[in-house]
Amino acid sequence: MRRIQEIEIELPQIVLERADAAYAQIRQQAAQESPAGRRVRSFPRAAGILLAVVILSATAVSAAAVGIMGYRRYLAERMTDIGTEELGHLEMVAGQGSVQAEFNRGLTAREQSVYEQLTREYEEDGKYPAGQLHELAEEENYSGTGVAVRSTPGEEYGCLIYLPSTTVTEEEWLEVIEYVHKLDYSIQEKIWQQKYSEVSYFDRYEQMSDAEIDELYAMLSSAPVDVWGGDSRDLTPEEQTRYEEWTEKYEQENAYTETTIAVITFPEEYDGQELVYCIADAQFYYPERSLTDEELLQLIDLEHKNLYIYERIQREIERGERAGWPETYDIQR
Repeated sequence: MRRIQEIEIELPQIVLERADAAYAQIRQQAAQESPAGRRVRSFPRAAGILLAVVILSATAVSAAAVGIMGYRRYLAERMTDIGTEELGHLEMVAGQGSVQAEFNRGLTAREQSVYEQLTREYEEDGKYPAGQLHELAEEENYSGTGVAVRSTPGEEYGCLIYLPSTTVTEEEWLEVIEYVHKLDYSIQEKIWQQKYSEVSYFDRYEQMSDAEIDELYAMLSSAPVDVWGGDSRDLTPEEQTRYEEWTEKYEQENAYTETTIAVITFPEEYDGQELVYCIADAQFYYPERSLTDEELLQLIDLEHKNLYIYERIQREIERGERAGWPETYDIQR
């Protein structure tokens, strides 16, 4: 049988999906063992489940698997109106096996070519089915005509998609394609919800306006550097301990400060008096004195928002809620 899509479930210490190369490098840096005196970059713990969708063929798409995605027309036109009950059912089907779905038979070379072409037209041109893939009831047998799907709890695959032994029509392929995309969409929604389900600050972040998000993006993304968030000095052991304690309180108890970190444009502007973030080199500059609890919370807050805004912007672009990525500053000396 032909596998459509496989889900790998991992339980990472750090839960994150980055939208560009710098973000990915931050993740790699954080996953490594931190040298003594260097703080480990803080990421949302969502303690949870990162569901990475691994594509085995061109039968489906996944933002999680392919990285940065632009506007995905079908998301706005076909996915976002899926009801809560149907979405919950799709999540159950997609998640009950190590493989989302399998065909009941292999595809011919011609069928594979048609399927791939129609998938592109579905995603890019808005070529959608007139009907829906028929889901077989528990005791209902596949008739051998048309296309249908059966949920398969207890099997390696979440569902089995039946194809007739004769020619599969264009409409039938489109029904299959849409169903597979719905499965993928349900998993992406689950990722978003589970990632933040165990952190206390998510509701506060969701209330941020687009203007606030745009301003943060420009501040955090304008530096021509590969890795975001360098440090002018190491944290002392005492600062590191307090940093970890406040990180836990920030994530679990919604502890935060109303004050924001001071910002400078260029390193030479730093006067050594307080914690600041520098736009031109994406680095934190620390005073020689010990950081206050207020400053540690400012630091933790900006680190967490750095992760959130990229995910939110990409999510909004994919759904057609944003035209594109916000503008960055033109850093000139």
